[in-house]
Amino acid sequence: MSLSAATAALAQSLPQGVSFAVEDPRSEVAGLFEQETAHIARAVPKRQREFAAGRRAARAALAALGQGACPILSHSSRAPVWPRGFIGSITHCDDLCFALCAQAHSFQSIGCDVEELDPMSDAVVEAVTLPAERLWLAGQDVLQPVHLFSAKEAVYKALFPVTGQMIGFSDVQICAVSSGRLRATLLIPVGAFDQGATFTVQSLTLESHVIHICLVL
Repeated sequence: MSLSAATAALAQSLPQGVSFAVEDPRSEVAGLFEQETAHIARAVPKRQREFAAGRRAARAALAALGQGACPILSHSSRAPVWPRGFIGSITHCDDLCFALCAQAHSFQSIGCDVEELDPMSDAVVEAVTLPAERLWLAGQDVLQPVHLFSAKEAVYKALFPVTGQMIGFSDVQICAVSSGRLRATLLIPVGAFDQGATFTVQSLTLESHVIHICLVL
């Protein structure tokens, strides 16, 4: 899939106040601050390229919001350390990387995920979905298991920065609300969010990828 196709899809879908930038994670490592280069010095080349693409995208998205260039390191959880006053999320697969950013007063948090639109094995499907979700998936032909996997990843990436709590695939249930919109329901309490709390997840299906975005208001 071309980067321009992903750029167009994101530009049409994101709410006001959320900026983004797209990069190619197959590109050579470039555009890193010294601290970032040191951070990935022992990583394998593929990981170095992905990290560099994510940081370039993040800085471009932050620049659109008025933030000057600065290092973006990682917490021990590998989540990015965003500049004060900003939130964001970075995601990549083998051939696509993008970052979303917003000012912290606009949203509590944001999470995004991109996956290649490939079939999953039965074992993986069983591991990442609930029985009720599998029953629902079997009754429709629009969404695939990878959509639910990606949606749950986006929810996790949105919630972890504000709760510090790890959640599993069985802790969130996904269902469709409307075309391009999913609802994520917590099946356990997570931080300040009670069991039963719901979040809207935006779902984009492109030619060869799926993208999911979760904003915590």
